[in-house]
Order: sequence, then C-alpha cells, then structure tokens
Amino acid sequence: MKKLLTYLFVFLCANLYALGNDSISTVYQDGEFVTQYQLRLKVSTKVSAEVTDYFVNDFHNSPGNLFNWALKDLGLQNKNNELIIIFKSSVNDDKTKITHGIFDIVVPGVITFNGIKVDALVFKNKNISGIQKISANIIYSDLLLKNATGIITIIPQSNNEQLLTTYVKIKFGWFFNLFITKKRYKSIVEWRIKKFTENIRVECLKRQNNVPNKLIQPKKQ
Repeated sequence: MKKLLTYLFVFLCANLYALGNDSISTVYQDGEFVTQYQLRLKVSTKVSAEVTDYFVNDFHNSPGNLFNWALKDLGLQNKNNELIIIFKSSVNDDKTKITHGIFDIVVPGVITFNGIKVDALVFKNKNISGIQKISANIIYSDLLLKNATGIITIIPQSNNEQLLTTYVKIKFGWFFNLFITKKRYKSIVEWRIKKFTENIRVECLKRQNNVPNKLIQPKKQ
C-alpha cells in the first residue's frame, strides 16, 4: 500500500499542472492500464465530504443505489454495449469490511460469465489538510480482474474550489486481457471513469445549490 500511495503521489504531481482543469490521461505498461481524470469543483469541503460519505455508505449498504447517481449513465447494464456488467447482489462483512459482490458479465455475441465473484475493500480517509481520499481495492475476482485499485482524491484549492481526481489502475484477467485492447479500453473503461467522476461533481453541485435541510443524507441501514 505504501508503494502504491507513493506512486500515486508522483503521478499526481507530474500531471497536476501539465493537465488542464478537466483532463484525462491513460498510460499502458506491462499489462496494466493506469488512468487519471481530474476536474475542478466549485463547492465547499463540507459538501464534498457529504458526497464521499454518501458514496462509501451506499457501496457498503445500498450498492444498487449507486446506479441512480455515481454510476448513472455508465451503461454498465445496457444491452447495446461492448461489455455488459449486470449487478446481482452484494454483502458487506462488518468484521473484515470486505464487500462481496456477484455479477454477470456479458460480451455480446462472444461469451457470458454468470455469477462472477468480486471482493472489494473500500474506505475513506481525511487528513489534517482537508484532503479527502476514497480507496477501493479489488482483493479477489473470478476471471475479470487480476488486480485493480481506484482512488478518488479531493484536494482543497483557493477560492472555495476543490480538485477532484479519479485514479484507476487495472490489470485484467486472462480472457479480458486479450479482449480489452488499448482501443477497446477507451471505449469500454476510460470514458466510464470520466463519466463516473463527472457524476460525483454533479452530486456535489446539486447539494451545494440546495438549502442545508434539503441535502440528501446517506442512507442508514
């Protein structure tokens, strides 16, 4: 984990000023795709904290609700896509904090994988500088992924702005390593990372523009 965080820090610093306000980049090396997308938020730290809390809570307790906002319009369950990922069920283990998910994965006209198991560990950190970070680590996956890490970072800026960065590092399992070429990665994965990040921004702006007592609160179960 320490090595990963060091790599992320270097990656962020190298691209922070080279990229524009809303920018995406992908690097492919040794069978791994590394994508970073960044954008700016004109919202308070309080609002962004509510949204990141909302995301983690939904992931653990109401993952299906994520399709209503964070995963909205990503087309993961759309029959017209090159790769269809159908969410079946999810259970969070309170002791280990691991979320055990089950999915059906369809490559239309090629193959269907039913009941794919994916175990993920998702948690949030916030440091004294106000930097918020959600880390998602895939610790087990049948066929789909060999390993994967996703990190959402929100860094306070001047003028009540914040820099939102989504960093994703993926190494696919044997079948999808062959199927998802560099070209397909852009049409299957990269644009979804961009859309997901923009969905986080939309939720933040929606809350920022509402009066405090109308803010959507994380669901409790």
